[in-house]
Amino acid sequence: MQNMTKAELVAKLERMKLRERRHRVLLDDSSDPIFSFNRKGEYLYVNRQFAAGLDGNVIPADIIGKTIWDFFPHDEAEKRFAVVKWVFENRIPKNIEVKVPKASGDTYYLTTVKPIFDENNEVDYIICISKEITERKEYEANLKSRTVALERALQEIKDLQDIVPICSYCKKIRNDKGYWNSVESYINKHTGAEMSHGICPDCLSKAYEEAGLDLP
Repeated sequence: MQNMTKAELVAKLERMKLRERRHRVLLDDSSDPIFSFNRKGEYLYVNRQFAAGLDGNVIPADIIGKTIWDFFPHDEAEKRFAVVKWVFENRIPKNIEVKVPKASGDTYYLTTVKPIFDENNEVDYIICISKEITERKEYEANLKSRTVALERALQEIKDLQDIVPICSYCKKIRNDKGYWNSVESYINKHTGAEMSHGICPDCLSKAYEEAGLDLP
C-alpha cells in the first residue's frame, strides 16, 4: 500500500468495505444460525436466524455483548462454553449437538465450532454454524422407543417358549413366583393379548351328551 496513491488507497478501502458488506448480508440472511464468541463466552456476532431461534422476540442487537448464560439454562450454557474453551485451547474445529429450549418445544442443532486466527496465528475468536436436526432427533427417539418395545415383545415370546408348568386338571399355569393363574391371565400378562371364548366341536358334543341332549 506504500506505493499507492491516495486515490488508489481510497478505492481499495472502498472495495474492501463493499466485500465486507456483501459477506455480512450473506451471513445475516443465512437460513442457518451463525454466531461467534470471544474467550469469555460473549457473543460478538449473531445473525437473524440465530435470534429467531430464541424465545422472547429478540433481535441480534439484543444478544451481542451478552453471554451464553444469559440465554440458556446453566447446564446447557456450561456444555456450550466447554466446547468454546476447548476450541480456543486446541485450535481445531469441533462438532457438538445442542438443545435450544423453547415454550413451543425444544429444538436441536448440530453445531460446528471453528477457530478464527489473527495475523499472529493466535485464536482471535470462535465462529459457530448450526444445522437444525430436530426432525432427526425425533426419529431417533421414536426408533429407540420401538426398539425397546420390540425387545420386550421378543423377551415375552421367549418366556412363552420356555417350559410352562400347567395343571393337568384345571389347566391353570404356575408363574415364576409359584402362583397359579388362569391361562387367560397368564397370556394377557405376558403378551397383552385379550382372550375371547368359544367352544370347540368336540367339547360341544360332549356337553350335549352329558346333558342327554341331541346336537341340533
